[in-house]
Amino acid sequence: MPARPRVLATVLILCGLSPGAAEAQEPAPASEAPTASAPRSRPLAASPGPGAPDRPAAADVAPTRGQVSQDDGEGPKTLAKLLGLEDSPVTVFGWIQNSYTGTPGFDPRNGSTVTVFPNRLANAWQGNQYYFVVEAPTGTGEGPELGFRVDTLFGNDWMFTKSFGLFDGAFTPGGFAGVDFPQIYGELRVPLGGSRALRLKGGRFYSPAGFESAMAVKRPLLSVPYVLEYTPFTFFGALSSLEVNERLTIVNALVNGADRWINSNYHYSYLGGLSWHSADHRTTFTSMTLVGPNQLPFFPSTNPQQAPTLPMGSYTSPTLAGRRNPYYGRSTAVFHSTTGTRKWGAEGRWTQVLEAAFVTEGNVIGYGPGGSPGRIAYYGGAHWLLFEASPKLTAVSRIEAFRDDDGFVLPTADNYYEITHGLILKPRPDLWIRPEIRYDWAQTTKPYDDGTRSGQITLAVDVVIQF
Repeated sequence: MPARPRVLATVLILCGLSPGAAEAQEPAPASEAPTASAPRSRPLAASPGPGAPDRPAAADVAPTRGQVSQDDGEGPKTLAKLLGLEDSPVTVFGWIQNSYTGTPGFDPRNGSTVTVFPNRLANAWQGNQYYFVVEAPTGTGEGPELGFRVDTLFGNDWMFTKSFGLFDGAFTPGGFAGVDFPQIYGELRVPLGGSRALRLKGGRFYSPAGFESAMAVKRPLLSVPYVLEYTPFTFFGALSSLEVNERLTIVNALVNGADRWINSNYHYSYLGGLSWHSADHRTTFTSMTLVGPNQLPFFPSTNPQQAPTLPMGSYTSPTLAGRRNPYYGRSTAVFHSTTGTRKWGAEGRWTQVLEAAFVTEGNVIGYGPGGSPGRIAYYGGAHWLLFEASPKLTAVSRIEAFRDDDGFVLPTADNYYEITHGLILKPRPDLWIRPEIRYDWAQTTKPYDDGTRSGQITLAVDVVIQF
């Protein structure tokens, strides 16, 4: 894939700091164009530019993205039945997702849908997710319970969830053949009397913020909104989830930043928030905030084979690669997301969702006067409306506005918008077909079709088979 401009700098790396004394170094010369990081899910060489709500998985110790949009991938658990594990404390399940995305009217030379993700390849098929889960979930018993979960993802979306530092250089950027382990954690549930309980989780796990998820079965559409694409996907650390009562859960966590693997050089960030739902389960509210150091302790390689993805906020250049980053411990970033959902109608067939998210970070090299360190910010809001016409058919509409003040995560500093309409067809409970039409546009610039258009239409469809 062609080299990606700084626009694709995405993954929120609110993470760690350089330990000990960092050798101060001068920022990049003003004449040297910044090479910002690729999104957590995009390669360093990336091109530039559902039904009614269902209960969350028992294994989740905190609210997780998309829990109100799909059935969390538990599905029919055909594989567990085949293996005779229906009644076992350890179970297995998963899904296969393939998709096709077309850009009618043009065929960009860079082969990129630019701001559309994870179906980032224009006029091409993708084998997005071959996803396999092994878990021993904790339940709601009267005594302490231990559990675990291991998720394995194979397919094009390995870059969608990839952690910096795990399997770097192992797979071809942009290729189908890649593997990631988005979740590897153990958990402990301790009942505290009545409906109260404390859940402790340690390891790598999905972000508890937002409405949509990287998991194909925990979002209503194939493509995802900007408020997911440019915010953290996974964390590594320890998370506590205090179930105050049946309606309120308080989350506190220490994590080594966002979208990065274990490294003793990283300092920890704070992640916290709450999740609440009404007595009738028709209204839910989730608010999460991440605060901590950002960037990386050393400037990463510019070779996409060595560093196919970078955490968002990471700056690098050919002259700085491998050198210590003097701003590592001084680049505190803040990410916040608030999501509200409401089910309407006598039968609750209408679901409305609102989400607002923002990211801000200081001391990012190349974004101040003359190429000096400066502050960046981007933010947006999205609205979903879902109507379950029948158990086999759900209509979905999403509209979104997103602002990148500095051209930090998007091809240009501009206001971006997207409107997506789609269907969730379920001929069988374990078979989903999701066609969608999406229109993206920038208000004043032309980031699409190799920099010649301000807008882009994509026609896409994916097929998900659960087992």
